[in-house]
Amino acid sequence: MPTRPLPGVEHSRPARGLMLAGVAVVALGAHADVVAASWSSPALSLHGFGTLGVVRSDQDDADVVSNTYLQPNGAGHTRRWDFGVDSKLGGQLNADFGDGWSAVVQVVTKHRYDNSWTPEIEWANVKYQLTPGLSLRGGRTVSPIFMLSDTANVGYANPWVRGPQELYGMVPITNLDGIDLAWNTDIGQATNVFQASFGSNTFDAVDGLRIAGKNSWILSNTLEYSFVAVRVGYLRVDLTFDGNDLDPLTDGLAGLGHSLATAGFPVAGQRAMALARRYDIDDTPVEIFSAGLRLTPGNWLLLAEWARRADAGLIPKTHAGYVTVGYRLRQLQPYVTFAKLDSQTHAPQAIPTGGLPAPQATAADAANSGLAAALQTAAPSQQSLALGLRWDALNAVAVKFEYQHVDLESDSTGRFGNVQPAFQPGGDADLFSVTVDFVF
Repeated sequence: MPTRPLPGVEHSRPARGLMLAGVAVVALGAHADVVAASWSSPALSLHGFGTLGVVRSDQDDADVVSNTYLQPNGAGHTRRWDFGVDSKLGGQLNADFGDGWSAVVQVVTKHRYDNSWTPEIEWANVKYQLTPGLSLRGGRTVSPIFMLSDTANVGYANPWVRGPQELYGMVPITNLDGIDLAWNTDIGQATNVFQASFGSNTFDAVDGLRIAGKNSWILSNTLEYSFVAVRVGYLRVDLTFDGNDLDPLTDGLAGLGHSLATAGFPVAGQRAMALARRYDIDDTPVEIFSAGLRLTPGNWLLLAEWARRADAGLIPKTHAGYVTVGYRLRQLQPYVTFAKLDSQTHAPQAIPTGGLPAPQATAADAANSGLAAALQTAAPSQQSLALGLRWDALNAVAVKFEYQHVDLESDSTGRFGNVQPAFQPGGDADLFSVTVDFVF
């Protein structure tokens, strides 16, 4: 019998995407049951997770998004209340082939760069356990840049509504296609885990941007003892941004420099060509150093991370970090998070216009204005304070309420997306979020 929507209720694009993903997860589970029943090996298991969330923002000229590269719109300018910022649904199929061999496939649907909810393969890899403490994976694996990168999509496993964007928004790359090695060792009563990942990833982002990360190296080491965990990490990647705005900017600077030099203005021409080379992001090496600490004595939770990104092309030197403190009261866990992002904006080195004829001076002024705007956009700075409450209402179901106040630094758009022409850099915003996280 065909089904009909309830009167007066329209099935939104987020709802349709989540429904399709739900059907895919159920079908995947049914297939796993059939195979498991007919084969003695491999042993298959299916797991799922999801978040139903809504967020409200009082910012009129920009949107709250989960990541400025990966979501085109959200709460604020586009709509006051938005269900697509945090909502997602995922399924993970594990296969154990025996003799140390296993595999995993994880599929996730969430609000994407092109405003769709098309399910994507987040992980797809084969693992071989060489020794009890040493394993090797090949295929698509998580990009383990920060302390909770493994569970970034699983809201139930995380203390907050969403990871502090001041830090977790620094790197849009969530997975790598390549190889991954993990080495677990016991040091007395402590456990040490060293992980090394190498690979690449290319994906589309908002506003016609295409991001490619090649020759990516991610090294991390986590030491756990009792209720203490300490992690340090390092990322190096050759990053390329191909976009509708960035390419014309650098190409235009280079072309203007050549025309100024050939027209008899070598100083202005050399400055324009130097700026084009200085701010180009084409196979540009990017480095990030990070450190994290987790303390869980008794009912307390203290979670803190810090990261530093080196200057690279248009991307400025950046420091980011946060501290979360929570306390467990039966099914309730109130928490507070303070986070800060500080980007050291490049001092603009404008093309000198003195002595240039009117047409060349006008072109130089336009190039200077475009470069200044790009430098401002590339250097978000903000700080935020979040007050939240997690309620473990049912087994494997958590409801979270969070209020967040965001202060933007002067001349900064912060981590907001879909920024409108009327947006005034600086200022502040108040956000309120409610999510239902679940695993199955």
